[in-house]
Amino acid sequence: MSGNGYEEDGIWYPRVTSIVGIKAKPALYSFYASMPSFAAGEAMKEKSAEEGTLLHETVEAIFKKELVTVPDSIKPAMDAFMEFYSNNQIVVHKVEERLVSHKHRYAGTMDVLADLNGQLGVLDIKTSIAIYRDYQIQTSAYVEALKENPNMPELTRWILRVDQSKKCLHCGASLREKGGRQKIRKENGPCEHEWGPMTGEYEIKELKTFTSDIKAFLAAKTLWEWENEYWLTRLGY
Repeated sequence: MSGNGYEEDGIWYPRVTSIVGIKAKPALYSFYASMPSFAAGEAMKEKSAEEGTLLHETVEAIFKKELVTVPDSIKPAMDAFMEFYSNNQIVVHKVEERLVSHKHRYAGTMDVLADLNGQLGVLDIKTSIAIYRDYQIQTSAYVEALKENPNMPELTRWILRVDQSKKCLHCGASLREKGGRQKIRKENGPCEHEWGPMTGEYEIKELKTFTSDIKAFLAAKTLWEWENEYWLTRLGY
């Protein structure tokens, strides 16, 4: 269970991402089903995670105002991020901050706390192909922990998705390469695709469903505790 939580002041807290992981993920199951074996799926998932981590860490370094060298492999995505960064008024307060909810007993690492165009909130960075609903319950946990500070102003949440792909010059389909796998999306009938250069994109989405999202997160936590009762008892949880 050591990888599923953090110890703070002698108390063990389950990790937000571990709790969220109890929820079914149909898209992930479909991915594994498309692989020749479970081992092949794990290898591709691990390589994809490494690529995503590189992009994620480079974005965070810029938020920290650190000098960074952008690898060529993620330059299109980083160009898109810099477009977002330049076109919005952003005041960053915290990056990669550990949060603890003493009320609900969990902990997690928030990506960014920032003012975005005059509004304070949690900004969560994703490098996925889409903005998935699971992100709502993850970010609600961070906001709930922050709200335990009585001086914390009202907060909102955003998902900032940064990615890159190639577009077909004929039909508009997109080719995404990640983890050594190529995936074509938005095909409109038969086409002998001619792919253009790799281009970056960003998507920013404000999440406005905090009440239902935190309810879902706490329900997931209850289920996670039930599932892991044997080990939690031995941890003195």
